[in-house]
Formats: sequence, structure tokens, C-alpha cells
Amino acid sequence: MKLSTKDIETLAQVALDAAKKAVTFIQSKVTQSHNITLKDGVENLATQVVTAVDIESQRIILELLEPTIKIFDLGLLTEELPDDNSRFTKDYFWCIDPLDGTLPFTEQEPGYAVSIALINKAGEPIMGAVLDPYQGDNWVAIRGRGVMRNQSPYKFTVQSKTLVISFDRSFLSSAEHKPTIDALELIREKLGFDYLEIGTGYGAVMNAMRLLTAGSGCYVKWPKATRGGGYIWDYAATRLIYEELNLPVSTALGNPIPLNQRDPYMNKHGVLYATSDALHEAILEVGKPFN
Repeated sequence: MKLSTKDIETLAQVALDAAKKAVTFIQSKVTQSHNITLKDGVENLATQVVTAVDIESQRIILELLEPTIKIFDLGLLTEELPDDNSRFTKDYFWCIDPLDGTLPFTEQEPGYAVSIALINKAGEPIMGAVLDPYQGDNWVAIRGRGVMRNQSPYKFTVQSKTLVISFDRSFLSSAEHKPTIDALELIREKLGFDYLEIGTGYGAVMNAMRLLTAGSGCYVKWPKATRGGGYIWDYAATRLIYEELNLPVSTALGNPIPLNQRDPYMNKHGVLYATSDALHEAILEVGKPFN
């Protein structure tokens, strides 16, 4: 089933409504203690952590999205349910992260978000919605229609002399940490930034989105052999938001981030978000020894 522009606009509003409802629930639980369960098959603690809040947030979202699955004949890929492979047979599928950044959520720290995207079978994001419960921001992008932030058209402008670099927590103990930071200091100087600020502790979604509010920077994950590196749902909505803002976003190898591959893990690819082409190209060069 081919979706019309009106169909996509309708689905974008449903996704935003579902995410807002989930955020209201999430924020009602943020100050409580949580029983944490660890998922099998990955080594990164931030990727392993799941709570009852993740599960209930997903239920709330699906309560609103499930009617659209029948009406528009959509597939589904969501973090806390097994992959039913409908994404390989339907023309479009919902791609949902009901609570990205569960670890900072349990710590009552910023860095968690709700992310919902609509992806076509070829792996191209068509619509993406991100809600930041901590700051109260919402972002919606539709391919070819730009980005809305809090229901107003949004354009990105570089507005900081501090180069903000987002990494996952696990990067701090990796062998790539020191050579990467050393190279970034040289890039900072070359591109005319006054300061280098390293940020960790956020989930993948907010690692990308924080750069837009910071005014300049990049989010990088180098490829690695071990399973992990985030999942398709971690990057689905933010990839489209960056593309609609004409900002560079790619794998750490410089290719489009694949959003409908058989293996949902991204460790073989890595990711790279940046707020300028010059920064993106410089980081790609830094990563060549690690790829």
C-alpha cells in the first residue's frame, strides 16, 4: 500500500500523540525506584537495561498505533517485542523505541527519550518523532517537509564556539578513547572552536539531539566486532531529523545508516552525526584506523 502525503501527515500526528501519552506516563514514574532487568546477548550495560516502565510505555504507544497498522497495512519493529519480520513484507513499518536511555532514566538524569519512526521497506525513514521528557521538547520530521520543534518550523544554525562530542559511556573505557580525544583536540583547533566538551551518559537518541540544542558538535560510535552498537530503532527518527535539516548523518564508514537490515544491531557500521560537513569529514578521517 502506497501512502499519500495526507496519510503520512495523519500517521505523524498519531505518532506524536502516542509519544506524548507515553511521556506523560514516563514522567510520572521518574522519581520512583525501578526493578532493572538485563537483556541477554549484548555487553553494554546501557543496552541491557530494561524496566517495567519501558514495557508500559510501549503498550501505551501501541494502543494508539495498532489501529493504523490495520488501516494502512503497516509492519512493526519495536524494542520490547520479538521481531515478527513484517518489516520485510510490508511497504512501511513502525519503528519504535518506547524509552531510549533507560539507564539515565533510572538515575533521574537527562538523556532519555521516546522515539517513533515510519520506515519504508527500502530502509528510508519517512517520518520521525522524538520527545525529550526531561526538557519537554518534541521534534517531528516528515521527508521533504522539514522539521517541527514544539509545533513550530525549526532551522538549525551553528551558535556555539564549544565543540560538543557525544559518546556512549562504554567508549570511556575503550582502546579508541585516547587516540580519538587527541584527534578531536586537533580538529577543534583547526575548525576554530574555543573549547572541547565531552558528553556521555545519554541514550543514543538524545546523544544525537543534544547537538542541535548545543549549537555544534558530533555524536560518534565506531564499529566493533562484538554485538551491540545500538539498534535500528535508536537511529530511525534522528536520521530523518538530521537529513531534513541538511546535516550530515551516516555510518562511521560514511554510508547511509541502514534501517531495515536483517541484523538490527549496528556494531558493524557505527554511526556519525555532525552539525557541519567539515566536522563530519574530519571525524570520518579520524575513524579510519578503527574501521
